Amino acid sequence: MDEKAVRWNRFIEEICFRDVKTLSREQRIAVLCFWYDAEMNSGGYSGYMDGYPDTDPAELAEALLSVGGQEIAENYRKAVLEGRKDDWVETDTAYYRFSPSLCDCLQEYVEKNKDILFD
Repeated sequence: MDEKAVRWNRFIEEICFRDVKTLSREQRIAVLCFWYDAEMNSGGYSGYMDGYPDTDPAELAEALLSVGGQEIAENYRKAVLEGRKDDWVETDTAYYRFSPSLCDCLQEYVEKNKDILFD
C-alpha cells in the first residue's frame, strides 16, 4: 500500500470513530463528510437521516461545500428541503453521478490536511 492509502485507512480507523465532540474543526468536517458518503452509498439520503437524525443541516452543508464543492452541497440542501416529495430519488440519483465523488474529494481533503488531521 502507498502512503496515501495508509493515511486513508488510518483516517477511517483512528478519526472516524472518535466522539465528534472531541474533534478539531478540520477533523469534524472530514468525519461529517465520511459518514454522509458512507450512508448515501448504503441507503441514500433517507438512510442517512435514519442513522444521523441529529445532524445539523447547516453544519453538514458547510462541510460538504468545503470538501466536495458547490454541487454536492446544493444537492444535500435540496434533499433536506425538497427530497421527501419523491422519496429522495432525484437527489440520490444526482449524488451517485457526481464526478469526482465525495469520497474522492474527501481522500484529497485528507491528503491536503494530513498535517493537521492526524494528532
